Parts: sequence; structure tokens; C-alpha cells
Amino acid sequence: MAAHQSTEPAAVPDVLAEVEQAIADLQAHPDASVRERVTTLLEGIDAVHRAGLTHLVQAIHGMTGDTLINRLIADPAIRMLLMSYDLIAVDRRLQAEEALDTVRGHLHEHGVDVEIQEVVGGVVYVRLHLSHQEGRDPLSLPRIRADLETALREFFIGFQELEFRDRDQQAPPSVVVPLAALRRANRPVYHDAVSAEEVPEGTMRAALVRDVSLLFAQVGGEVYAIRNQCGDSPLPLDLGTLEGTEVHCSWHGCRYDIRSGRRMNGDGRVQVFPVTTEAGRIRVALDVETGAR
Repeated sequence: MAAHQSTEPAAVPDVLAEVEQAIADLQAHPDASVRERVTTLLEGIDAVHRAGLTHLVQAIHGMTGDTLINRLIADPAIRMLLMSYDLIAVDRRLQAEEALDTVRGHLHEHGVDVEIQEVVGGVVYVRLHLSHQEGRDPLSLPRIRADLETALREFFIGFQELEFRDRDQQAPPSVVVPLAALRRANRPVYHDAVSAEEVPEGTMRAALVRDVSLLFAQVGGEVYAIRNQCGDSPLPLDLGTLEGTEVHCSWHGCRYDIRSGRRMNGDGRVQVFPVTTEAGRIRVALDVETGAR
């Protein structure tokens, strides 16, 4: 009689985890000469890779500007590689959006929509939009929090804490994730942009901040900022219109959610930047300050 064969797919090994474990084992080797050789090897590999990747990115940028780079870093694996060598700025909000995309469908089925309001370092601020409809099984706030935090821990590098900003409900206490596993802390660096009076409710305003063309809009009492550029084209979005939370491009008919940057009538996103308002001035984070673990 033939032996029963399992039809379950074989588990895919986590190559990165295996490599890190192998390095840790060698660095803890009782022979000091082995530890020194491992350190020399890692430093050499790092130097070769850093030089090669730096020249490659510079060459691509020189030939195509940001267009091809932006397409390449849409791939999470490429983006993580270039981020690890500090060759691209860390777009923390985009990372958080992509992490939450993995659970948005499940939550939406239960009448829950999640809006990211701001990402500051490893802290993600969200607002929940709840719609209780017949036939939908409502989720408790602890369950929603657990789903969001699970996605952020798995897919958002450096995640520390989830904070609710909900106008309608009392947010449950925050759960702080230990920082022991963090490799790098990234803090946004804010730059002065425009006066808050220049962006009244329901309007848009374009501004150039540190040679970056941005589009600011105020919706529902919150100010948002996106790159003033429709997709990979150089055409600006500020000549379009703002309808609710959607920016309508006058060139291609593209529609983007000003809160998340997601394109509503197709694939793709427009880059979103964290903003804050201080003393009547809107400030925007264009880059991050990287510190040691």
C-alpha cells in the first residue's frame, strides 16, 4: 500500500533570516581569528556592493532622472536593498500604506476602512471609518488593532507603535512594540512649506519645497501633501480639481486619493508626504534623519 503523501506546499525558507543566523553563529565563534575573518569578509562585501549600487543608481539617475528609479523602487525587494545602503530616501508613509494594504480587504468586508494620517518614525497614526451595515459582522476595536499591528510588524520595517486618531470613539491604550529588533531608527525631517491660511478647507495649493514640487490640500480639517506629479509623467496635478478626497488630473483623467496617494481608477500611486502645522505654518517631511540602532 502506497504511503500517504501530503498535498500541502512546502514552506518557503526565509533566506534573509537564514543568512542573518549564519552570520550571528560565525560572529559568536569561540575562535577569535574566525570572528575577525568574518568581520573582514562582511566589510569587504559591503564595500563592493555599496560602490556598485551607488554607481548604478547614479548612472540610472543620470540617464532617466527619477522616472526609472521610481519604477524600480515600486518593487519592495529593490526598495529595501537601496534603502539599506542609504541610496534612496525612506518613504515611511508609503511603506505603512503597503503594509496595511495586506489587511484592508479583510477589514473592509466588516465595514472598516483605515486612513493613515501620519507616520512619524516608527509610529503610525490612523483614523478608522466604521460603517455598520446589515449582514456584516462588526469587529471589535481590539481585533482591529491586532490585525493592523500584525500587518505593520510584518511588513513595515521599524514599526514601533500604532495610534488611533478617531473623532467618534475613544481610542484604546497604545501597545508599544519593543525596539530590540530595530536595525535603524528613522525620524522625519520637517521643512517649512506654506502658510496654513493659503490652504483653506476644500482647496489645493502647489508649492516648491527644497526643489520638490508638492501639492497641499485640506480635507475634513486635515492637511495632506502629495507629489505634484501625475504618475511617472512630469505633468502637474495642481491644474486639476479636488472633489472630496480625490484629486482629478486635468491631463489624463487620473484620480488620486489625497490621503493615501492611491490611484482610484487604475494602478499606481502618487507619493505622499507627512505634514504638520505649527504656529500657522504647514511643514512637510521630505527626508529622514537616520540614527544608529
